[in-house]
Amino acid sequence: MDKTKDWIRSNGIILGYALVKLLVHLLTATSYGFQRDAYLYLAQSRHLDWGYFSTPPLLAFITRIHTFIWGDSLLAVRLLPALAGAVSIYIVGWLIRELKGGPRAQVIGLTAYLLSPAFLRPAVLLQPVIFNHLFWLLAAVIIFKMIRKQDPRTILWMIPVLGLGWLNKYSIIFYGLALIAAMLISSHRKLLWSKALLITLACGLLLILPNLLWQHAHNWPVISHMGELQESQLGNVLLKDFLLAQIFMHMPALPVWLGGLIWLIFNRKHREYRIFAWAFLITLLLIILLGGKFYYTIAAYTMLVVFGALAWEQWTAPPRRFLLVMLMGMMLQIGLYVLPFSLPVYKPDRMVEYGQKQIKRGMDVMLKWEDGEVHELPQDYADMVGWDELGKKVWDFYELLPDSIRNRTWVYGEFYGCAAAMDYYRPDPSYPEVFSFNDAFMEWIPRKPDMDHLIYVGYTDRIELYFQELVLVGEVEHPHFRERGLPIYFGSHPTGKFLLDWEESWQDSKGRFSRQHEP
Repeated sequence: MDKTKDWIRSNGIILGYALVKLLVHLLTATSYGFQRDAYLYLAQSRHLDWGYFSTPPLLAFITRIHTFIWGDSLLAVRLLPALAGAVSIYIVGWLIRELKGGPRAQVIGLTAYLLSPAFLRPAVLLQPVIFNHLFWLLAAVIIFKMIRKQDPRTILWMIPVLGLGWLNKYSIIFYGLALIAAMLISSHRKLLWSKALLITLACGLLLILPNLLWQHAHNWPVISHMGELQESQLGNVLLKDFLLAQIFMHMPALPVWLGGLIWLIFNRKHREYRIFAWAFLITLLLIILLGGKFYYTIAAYTMLVVFGALAWEQWTAPPRRFLLVMLMGMMLQIGLYVLPFSLPVYKPDRMVEYGQKQIKRGMDVMLKWEDGEVHELPQDYADMVGWDELGKKVWDFYELLPDSIRNRTWVYGEFYGCAAAMDYYRPDPSYPEVFSFNDAFMEWIPRKPDMDHLIYVGYTDRIELYFQELVLVGEVEHPHFRERGLPIYFGSHPTGKFLLDWEESWQDSKGRFSRQHEP
């Protein structure tokens, strides 16, 4: 009992921040609905596999276990990323303490982490991003331990971290390469030349082998997906916007992470850990050269925050304590100012008003979407409304149909967002499955459309050619919905054109990504 009390006492600040982080996410968990990607991952969790068209499989497995225990309500699902965020902030505090950072360093570093929009927003969303942060941080912890112990065998812990990190999000390869490169240019390179590294690489490959085999069996959809991203999204990323986003996404923590970078490069006290500065710079360079999204770099800042806390502990020592007051005051003021961009604390109408004010103040980058344009709401927020309305309208209409028609009716969504949302709001397993030729749904769609009627959700200009009878039965009217006006059609008696296009779509999607389909 005494040991437990001592542990709680020595970790009191860290535990307090972890609890606050968990609470702020749970208290804002129901302000908006699920983001469109969350519906996709929930759908994937009901169709477990070793891979999906656009993502690795780990999040689907974790979500399946989590929802089995807690259910799939909005609050229950949001608990999962919130827990991952709380674990991450605890590890940050633990690292600061391991480096002999006192209470002042812990408060500085944990406040910076807690208030940073880049560490807040991902913990709201059921996406691989928040777990990517955790795996990057764990990889850094292992390198930290290896350097401290000067024991090459420590790298064996990289087997589960990088293996599971790969199965969560392929972009962990950026940080993995950056850490290796940083080690090679440092005096610690000798720690890599050991049997432990070969064992790590071999076992890591074995761990991710099922996913690689899945990719091979499906003609490497990850390559096609990255090509599509490059055309539709990544090509819209301008270098100046990318660099501005690096400042804005960690704005409250800017003096801390920047201080950590300066401290690591120029201060001799922690020069053995300078590789974390090089790893950060190499990661930044890699993602710029490859045209990646600005938020691909987020997790690389975590170790800079850790060492920034140590730096500011030194810089704010007596007689310069006034600097601590200035630093904390600035972080709190900026953090609260940008909080609505970090957490969904405002409802959509209020958020639109707030966003318009910030555009006038030059913060339009916070409202810039993947299309390169500035909109009324942050993209994630616009993706969190309207889906429940879509689900209700589709299934309310379906329930009004006579049994003889319902039994021969399918439901189809043109893109994964609407398909996954309709699947989530399906009132009963006896209702028809939702099909789509988009993203992971292409894996589950039958080749032959054995139906007479179809509820079709989407914008296609071919819809009138597909059915002998067609009725527009509704639209999504939410004023802030990203897909506002999304039409809901009911078509009867599919035409030859429909059957021909269905087969063509099957060949272009599931057929193209399968080595075993029949021609």
